[in-house]
Amino acid sequence: MRPFDAASLERRYAFIEALPESLVDAVVPHPVGTLPERVAGVLAWREALLAGRLPPPDAWPPAPLAEPARRALEAMGIARFCKGEDELVDALLRDILAAIAREEARFRSRVLAELRRLEALERRRREEEEAEWAELMDCDPRPVVLDEETLARLRAEAERLAAGAGGEPDAALLATWAERARAWAAVAEVFGDLGSLLGRGWDLARGVLRHAGWTELVRLRALVEQLPEFREVVRSLGRLQASDAEETTAERIFEPVLRVEEERREVRAPHVPAETRGVERGGEIARMLPAEAVLLGHPKLRLLWHARRAERALLSYRVEGTEVERVEVERETREEREARRPRPERGPIVAVIDTSGSMHGLPERIAKALVLEAVRVAHSEGRPCFLYAYGGPGEVLEHELDLGPEGIGRLLDFLGFSFGGGTDIGALAAVARRLETEAWKKADVLLVTDGEWSAPRAIVSAVKGARERGCRFHGVQVGARGRTGLHELCDPVHVFARWAELAGW
Repeated sequence: MRPFDAASLERRYAFIEALPESLVDAVVPHPVGTLPERVAGVLAWREALLAGRLPPPDAWPPAPLAEPARRALEAMGIARFCKGEDELVDALLRDILAAIAREEARFRSRVLAELRRLEALERRRREEEEAEWAELMDCDPRPVVLDEETLARLRAEAERLAAGAGGEPDAALLATWAERARAWAAVAEVFGDLGSLLGRGWDLARGVLRHAGWTELVRLRALVEQLPEFREVVRSLGRLQASDAEETTAERIFEPVLRVEEERREVRAPHVPAETRGVERGGEIARMLPAEAVLLGHPKLRLLWHARRAERALLSYRVEGTEVERVEVERETREEREARRPRPERGPIVAVIDTSGSMHGLPERIAKALVLEAVRVAHSEGRPCFLYAYGGPGEVLEHELDLGPEGIGRLLDFLGFSFGGGTDIGALAAVARRLETEAWKKADVLLVTDGEWSAPRAIVSAVKGARERGCRFHGVQVGARGRTGLHELCDPVHVFARWAELAGW
């Protein structure tokens, strides 16, 4: 007797190690397919969901069993929230596996019901035929027994009918995940890329929807949709071009390159059956004149025909045409090549909004909508972001963008806050102090205000020093008031005069 080889058993099931530990106990006892099929199928589902999409329809399990789960996922639009989220995908896969198991049990039940119905119909048909035969033969009818071939045929038909009867979205899967998916979609519609982070806290998105500032945030997002100018302003933030002292982002080089190319040439050649050019002597039967073919019908002249053919003296049509020759030639070309060099790093973003009394109402909402767009850009480009809101003397609110559970709540609080008093541009001193630090010295500063103030010399000097260290100051003036204090600090200044048109917003 051969000894038991434990290592062989381990090698036999080594493919299971590819599964995440949290899925092993759900995959191994699953009733659909063999264990290797299940492991490969679940890994295919996992890879597709981590890429933000559903697997192709021909993946494991068979389409009738996967259809309810697939339709539920499509109805919820949940795949886009799974991109790059291992923990979320593994939890969702456990429920998908349960849905597939439920559908497999329902499918077996439908197959059994259809099979019984088809067997009854087949048995009744055969009993009627047997009764007619017995009456014709004046004897007792024989008992009807369905053979194995008939049963196999009926089972195949029952499976086909059962597969077409299912396919409704899995109710349990919808009940577990639909509310979360709706919450994530609502947050993503407002936050864009920021919304993808809220879904990972599972119930965090629902908490955001209950926040007091959520309604106002939805209104801000709607305003952004009405004002495409916002995106242009925010897109102008950043170090898109290098300075004279820095290397260019890409330089184009033209250099000679020898390439071997294939040319096609047409050459006049005889015996190419393209056109007839006259008559000649030859030995090809295909081009032989009919007068020569007549000789073959005479018993004596047939020998003459063979002699002429042997001497290649048969009267034949002379044909000529063109042939295509392929010739390799070397050509020198000047090829454009792009030599890429590192792009200068885009700096952090500092957004400063005026929430004084003169900005109350729609102008303040416009400023906050623009800041919301800047926050989304900062997150999508991986740039640090710091927010300031100011009002009267000593009224400064600071917020560093943090996309953790607490940070999202603070962002909502920030966007919902307003001082509503006088205006003190001296609050920019706090911004200037931050720009002196190493991490923020090359920041892009976005200042949004109505410009109804004059800039103190100390602030103008601080801004000038920050600009010399590499900062850039972008101004957005809400309302066409001509040249204001904002022009003393920022270059460029985007004057936004359309806000009055949106008074009904």
